[in-house]
Amino acid sequence: MRRLILIFLIILYYRPLVLQAQGYNNLWLMGYGNLAQLPFGGSNIDFVTGSPNVYFEPNRTMEFATTVVNVADSLGQLLFYSNGVWIANKNNQLMLNGDSLNPSYYTSMNYSHGLYIINSHISLKMPGVDSVYCLIHQTIDHLTPYWPEKCYYTLINTNGDQGNGEVFAKNIVFLTDTLAAQMAVCKHANGRDWWIIIPKGYSSSYYTYLLTPNGLQFVVQQTIGTRYYLKGGQATFSRDGSLYAIYDSVNDLDVYDFDRCSGTFSNARHVAVYDSMNSTGVSISPNNRFVYGSSGGYLYQFDLQNLQNYQTFTWDSFRSPSFNLPTLFFTQELMPDNKIYINTGNGTEFLHVINYPDSLGAACQLVQHSFVLPTINFQSTPYYPNVFLGPVVGSICDSLSVGLPHTIVQSAGLRLNPNPATSQVWVNYQFPNNRDGWLEIFDPLGKLILKRRLYWSTTQLLVYLNEIKSSGLYVAKVFDDTGMYLSTEKMVVNK
Repeated sequence: MRRLILIFLIILYYRPLVLQAQGYNNLWLMGYGNLAQLPFGGSNIDFVTGSPNVYFEPNRTMEFATTVVNVADSLGQLLFYSNGVWIANKNNQLMLNGDSLNPSYYTSMNYSHGLYIINSHISLKMPGVDSVYCLIHQTIDHLTPYWPEKCYYTLINTNGDQGNGEVFAKNIVFLTDTLAAQMAVCKHANGRDWWIIIPKGYSSSYYTYLLTPNGLQFVVQQTIGTRYYLKGGQATFSRDGSLYAIYDSVNDLDVYDFDRCSGTFSNARHVAVYDSMNSTGVSISPNNRFVYGSSGGYLYQFDLQNLQNYQTFTWDSFRSPSFNLPTLFFTQELMPDNKIYINTGNGTEFLHVINYPDSLGAACQLVQHSFVLPTINFQSTPYYPNVFLGPVVGSICDSLSVGLPHTIVQSAGLRLNPNPATSQVWVNYQFPNNRDGWLEIFDPLGKLILKRRLYWSTTQLLVYLNEIKSSGLYVAKVFDDTGMYLSTEKMVVNK
């Protein structure tokens, strides 16, 4: 494998700006954009206030099939988006040099509608360089059999073309093999760089790359688990980056622990489901206990405390009144309101919603076809990595002492008393955004030792330190429910 250095390209086009948090995962673009007459046209869901605001977008000229990637700035304003065929700027126009993405016969076949490949496009802000994004992408290179052969990167300067954005490096191949799409990414334990996981097709191997300020580099090809067949599906990381799940209707479910320092998997777990449906998706609950797998007429809730004893939810046979198409279970995404939204896999105006994904069985409150869109949507579901995931504080990998830009996006005013502590500590805090959140305490190696719920309506919590067995320097961190890293404080414990 070869190391690919991108930095020389970036220097040519990069114009410095004040650092800001990169694209919030609060904007979901979908729909048949260039068919503006209802019930077709574009739909947007905006989570910037914490609750979904859904509205009709009449100006979009791009259609989405399955492939969709979109990036917003720190204020939630759209920067660019793509359907795998071309890249549009924030004005819904072709970005400068944004045409001819993913050269292949398959791409040409789907020029009007966009690509039909799950998790095939992921956009990441270049570490340490503001305004430049690296788009990792795939298309179908062989129709019989049906699989990708190349993985590309494309570089976008959002300050180019007078602030409308410019593509300045395009379709650069960095991996050639039989691939399986289903890509997923996770922050490195230093809180800055990005791990990129690309499954190999017809194999239980995974390619791992790392995106750093010096570019994109190959790290390891790891063989683990039981996967073999190439059958679509979806992959994802948990919000804290400690778990990776991949699910499709042939290989079924594989779950691994993930080491954010080394970029490697461990503790492989497999569940065989034995159904014959083809529409598949996966998501992980905010508390990391449950993995949800969707497969056409069925939605499965896998409990990591008892993985083989899973819950099954069955499609209720509802069909969209617009075209009499079934509202099945397709791809999924955990959104900023801590609810999981599930696409129907057909051209309908509905999404399914899991309201309480941290709860077991019926208590998760799956409400089928409950979220109504203003237009017909096909299969477009975004993939949003947790851009707010900070460093594993105190670990050997936390060599940068950085997390988000400026380390903390907003302060929660975290104070610990007493400090040093022995058996208990008062945690004083004040959330700035009226959202509930979490206190997490890590040991010197970055292992999560203690986790407690925090509510924005209160400002103090007494925490008993029973889980902490030995004296040492610990790190307390506060997040809100969107995963935003708010505040951190070191804590000395004397046992």
